[in-house]
This record gives sequence, structure tokens and C-alpha cells, in this order.
Amino acid sequence: MPYMICKKCDIYYELADENAEKDLKICQCGYKMKYYEKLEDYLSSVECNVTGTSIDVMDRLIMDYESAVSRIILQCLLEIPIGLGVKRFMLVLKGNNSPFILKYKLDKLKTYAMLSNFSEEHLRIIIDSITDKGFIKSEYISQYDGSNLKLTEKGKVFLNIDNNSPIGFIKKII
Repeated sequence: MPYMICKKCDIYYELADENAEKDLKICQCGYKMKYYEKLEDYLSSVECNVTGTSIDVMDRLIMDYESAVSRIILQCLLEIPIGLGVKRFMLVLKGNNSPFILKYKLDKLKTYAMLSNFSEEHLRIIIDSITDKGFIKSEYISQYDGSNLKLTEKGKVFLNIDNNSPIGFIKKII
């Protein structure tokens, strides 16, 4: 049986008849779908080649990794009971034991210190990338309090869906 497959979403649609191919040119994510006579044809196209590398596999791994790290950050922001600016937020992600963190018991969060292996510079790049995607926004409070990070509706949706999305920070970090 023939199939239309979206490589970005990694979903497929069985084609009951030949006319269905014309109706399924573009996936719901906006990516162009590709026709395959059998699922095995698709699977063999994304498996590793002779050198052991595949662009499709690496792109998928990077997208999965970026999405996982982004979701940890979004979940941390959701868990924090007070408004924080980016610098203090990074202290929570890195697992800092400052008096501020201990005072507000931020060290008790499930996401506390989850990204302790990242440098502040790399965390800033990742947070900026997530902000550029519209998952986080910086909300100005006052001249003295500065700005606080807020999870957007788009960020809440991304946090709770199974689909992964390229965020784009890996190329900036490497």
C-alpha cells in the first residue's frame, strides 16, 4: 500500500486510492510530504548509510535534544512561584545555592540544577533561542526590578505536546 510521509513530523498516511496523493501534498506542520510505495522504502531512506551517518537521523537527534532541553527550561519557568529575571533564572537551572534560592526554596523544584552542566553563556543562548521561538517573553516590571521571564501560551502548548521542533541553538553553541 502506498504512503505519504512527513519527514519533519515523522508521521504517515496510508493512501487508499491514487487520488488521495493529490490531497496530501503538504503536512499539517507545513512541510512537504513525500510519496513512498512501501513503508520499508521510507525506513531505508532514513537509516545510516555506509559511512554510518545520515543527515535525516542527525537532524532528528538534534531536534529531539533541543526540544528536550527547551522543555526542561519551560517546565522550570512554570514551576517557579515568583518572577525572575534571566540571570536569577539561570542560577536555578545551574543549581546555585545562593541565599536568594534558599530563601524561596527554589532548590526544591524538580527542575533545580537540571542544566548544571551548561555554562551561563550557553544557557543564555538557549534561553534567547527559546524566546525567539515565542515560548518565553521578557516582561518589564520597573526600573528597579528589571524584567521577569514569563511562559507564553505558545510555550505552554509546546511543553505539553509530543511533537518536537527545531529550536536552533545547537549551531550557535558549537
